Amino acid sequence: MSQVYESVNNQNQDAEKNFDQVYMHEKPYTGKAPVKGTYKDSAMTLIKGYVGSGILAMPFSFYVGGWLLSIFIFLISAYMLLLCVHYLIEVANAENKENQGLTEVAEVTYGEKGKQITKVVLIAYQLGKAVAYLIFFISFFAHIFSNADSQSGAGNWIYLIMAFCIVLPLSFIDNMARFAKLSLFANALILVGLVYITFYDFYQILEGDGIKENVMNLAHFEQFPMIIGVTAYGFGVLPLAFAIRVTMSEPNKFKNLFNVVSYFNLGLFLAFTLLSVWGMGSRMKSQQIILFCLDNNPLSYVIQICYAFGLICSYPLQVLPAFQQIERIEKLKSYINPELKYSSFRRLAIRSLINILLGLIGYSIPKFAYFVNILGAIGGASLNFLFPILIHKKYFENDELKRKSKFTYYGILSFGICGGLCSFIYTIVKLTSH
Repeated sequence: MSQVYESVNNQNQDAEKNFDQVYMHEKPYTGKAPVKGTYKDSAMTLIKGYVGSGILAMPFSFYVGGWLLSIFIFLISAYMLLLCVHYLIEVANAENKENQGLTEVAEVTYGEKGKQITKVVLIAYQLGKAVAYLIFFISFFAHIFSNADSQSGAGNWIYLIMAFCIVLPLSFIDNMARFAKLSLFANALILVGLVYITFYDFYQILEGDGIKENVMNLAHFEQFPMIIGVTAYGFGVLPLAFAIRVTMSEPNKFKNLFNVVSYFNLGLFLAFTLLSVWGMGSRMKSQQIILFCLDNNPLSYVIQICYAFGLICSYPLQVLPAFQQIERIEKLKSYINPELKYSSFRRLAIRSLINILLGLIGYSIPKFAYFVNILGAIGGASLNFLFPILIHKKYFENDELKRKSKFTYYGILSFGICGGLCSFIYTIVKLTSH
C-alpha cells in the first residue's frame, strides 16, 4: 500500500513540476517541447534588448548634461551596472540549477520574502519599460501622421489604438528563444535607422551648422541626474539577461556572451550619442527623441518607420519577464491552468487587460526622456544596483575568494541609491515645472 501511495505522490509532484516549468521559462505555455536558444540566437535577442528606446533618449541626456561630463558619468554608471549583472551571474552559476531565474536567485539568499520583493520590483520595472515603448509608439504615430509635437505623448486616441493593434498580438509569445528570428529582423531595421542617423550627423558636422555651439557644450553639473537615470534605463538589462540565460542550451556560457554583447553596445551607445550631440545638439532644445530631429522629408519618414517597427518587435522582450512573473502568482496560476477549459482565452484576456492599462498610462505621460529617466532612477537603484549587491554579499559571505571588499559593495550601493534618488527628484521637479 505504501508503494502505491509513493508512486501516486511522485506522479503528482512530477505533474506539478511540469506545470511550474511553464512559468520558469523552460517550456512554452502550450506544453510543447522546450525551446532552447543557441549562443548566436541569445546574442541577437540580448542586442535587441539593449538597442531599443534607451539609445534614442541618450543624446538628449548628453545634450542637457554636456557631452564631456556625460561621458564620465555614463562610463561609470554603465560599468557598475554591468558589474552588478556579473555578480548575479556568479551566484546563479554557483547554484548551477536548471531554471535559475532572477527571483530564484533572490530566494536562495533571502528566502520567500526576498523572492516576493524581487518579483514585485521586477514586474513593476518591466511594465514600466513597456510603458516607455508605448509612449514612443504614440509619439511616433503623432509625428508621422499629424507632424504634431511628438513630445506631447498624446497626439490623438487613434494613435493609441494603432499601437495596440500591433503590440497586442506580439505579447502572447511565451519563450525568449522564440524571439531569435524576430530579433534578427528587428536588429536589421534598427541598424538601418542608426546608420542613417550617423551619416546624417556626419553631414551636419561637415556643414558646420551649429557645430561650434554643440562641441562647446561640455558640462552642466546640475543636470548629472538625467545622465544617470537614462544610462540605468538603457543598460538596466538585468531582468532580460536572466530571462535569456534561462532559455540558453548552455547557461554557463552566458557570462561570456553577456560581456561581448555589453561592451559592443557600450561602444555603440557612446559613438552614436556623441555624433548625435555634435551634429544635432541644437535641435534637442525642442525635441527629446533623436529620431525626430531629422529633417521632414520622405526618406526621413521611411527611416523613422523602420526604426519604429524595429522597436515594436522589441516590445515583447519588455513585457514577457513581467507576464511570466504575474502568471506564477498562485491564484492566477490556478485560474489559467492549461488543463482547464478556456485556459488560453483567460490568459489572453489577462495579458490584453494589462496591455490596455499600460497603454492608458503611456497615453497620459507627456515626456518620453523624463519618463525614461525616472524609470531608470527607480529601477536602476533597486533592481540593478541594490538587489545584486545584497544577494552577492550574503551568498558569498563565507567565501573569501569570491567575496568582494566592503568598499566595493558599499561604493556601488551608495552610487546606485544616491544617483537614483537624485535622478528621481530631478525628474519630478522637471515634470512639475512644465
